[in-house]
Amino acid sequence: LFLWHSAQAQQQSPCSSSKAHEFDFWIGNWTVYKNGTDKIVGYNTIVSVAGGCGIQESWRDVSGSNIGTSLNKYEFNLGKWQQFWVDNSGQTLELQGVYTDKKMIMSSQSPKMLQRITWFNNEDGTVRQLWEQSKDNGSTWATAFDGLYKKN
Repeated sequence: LFLWHSAQAQQQSPCSSSKAHEFDFWIGNWTVYKNGTDKIVGYNTIVSVAGGCGIQESWRDVSGSNIGTSLNKYEFNLGKWQQFWVDNSGQTLELQGVYTDKKMIMSSQSPKMLQRITWFNNEDGTVRQLWEQSKDNGSTWATAFDGLYKKN
C-alpha cells in the first residue's frame, strides 16, 4: 500500500512536468568561452537539485577569483522560470522568464538597470549565454557577457 501511494505521489509531482525540465539543456560540466573566440573565460557546473524540481549553477571564472551560484526553478503559480544569482562580489540578480523557440529568456528590473539574460539551446549541444543590460528602460542594450558553453 505504501509503495502504491508513493508511486502515485511521484506521478502527481509538479516536478515531473515537462515545464519543470525546460532548462535541463543547461545541465552539465562546461568550459565557457568568449563567444566567437577560443578564449576560455570560465567553468560552470549545472546540476539537477531537489529531486528534479530545480537546477543549481556553480560558476568560476578562469582565474578562480570570481565565483557565483544560482538556483533556477519553474514557478507554476506564475507560469515562469525564476533564477536567484549571488556571487562573491556581492552581486545578486533575481530574474524570471520563459522558454520559447529554443531560448530561455529571463529578465529583471532594478531601480537603475534592466537585466536580460538569454540562454540559446543550440543544435550542436552548446549553449550560448548572452547577458544584456539597459540603463534607459530598454531603449538600448549593452552586452555584459557573451559566452559559449561547451561540454567537458
